[in-house]
Amino acid sequence: MMQKIIVTADDYGMCDVVDKAIDAGIENGIITTTNVMLNMETLHNAKDLRARYPHISVGVHFNVTTGKPVGDPKEIPTLVNENGSFWTIGEFKKRYSKRLISPDDLERELEAQCALFEQTCGTADYWNTHENSSLHTKAFKVFEKVAKKHGIKATRTFQRVYFDKHGLSLKTELREFLVKNFFNLWFTNIRKTFKMPTARVVSFDKISKTEGDILMNALKKDGRQLIEVVFHPATVADSPYFGNISTERVKEYEFVSSKDVYQKYKANGFEFVSFGELK
Repeated sequence: MMQKIIVTADDYGMCDVVDKAIDAGIENGIITTTNVMLNMETLHNAKDLRARYPHISVGVHFNVTTGKPVGDPKEIPTLVNENGSFWTIGEFKKRYSKRLISPDDLERELEAQCALFEQTCGTADYWNTHENSSLHTKAFKVFEKVAKKHGIKATRTFQRVYFDKHGLSLKTELREFLVKNFFNLWFTNIRKTFKMPTARVVSFDKISKTEGDILMNALKKDGRQLIEVVFHPATVADSPYFGNISTERVKEYEFVSSKDVYQKYKANGFEFVSFGELK
């Protein structure tokens, strides 16, 4: 039996080199779903995504930690700094925990992003967040509220599949044991509201998932259907938004656009599917 996997590309609309890389991965048949950032420089490229690629899923990639908001900064003062830009992910989580960010401000910006997504792409097939900003138990409720209001029926899970877990320190092993169990419990409950992939491939940055057969072997070993593999491809590493994964983005582009990789996965019993497979 074929093992179905969901291959998602994050960050559509961030910049041309990202959008071109994602397009190449879709056209190659590996990328089956992508999610759109609403406040970045190439949102216009997403307007005809569904017309060009009717077989893929298109989601909203809520972003409240990079760049400037879609809404008026004056109407969401706690969500932005003195320059009208979002707080970094670290600041966002810290400030939300200290109640320095208003849930109402967060909701206003998410509503603005949803409205712009619907204007650009129609109803979202699923939602997730840039830099995992929703992984704050109190903030998550706001993301959940807005997604439900807009009829978005699916999201990403953070239940785990590993490919580079060997050789971790005892401290990291213990921390991951706790994190894994926390997400297993939390997202089991979230499944009552949203459809989700069975699990998501996660990394400790010890090795690239594009190297050799490491990813394929991890997926085979797990054996479950509808595991999500997430990529952040770019044709070149020249954007200020890429941070410390610039080189990895180019490797991921080469991987998802490779006809040899596509044929190898197909020959080994894998089928690339979208969020539409979720029941």
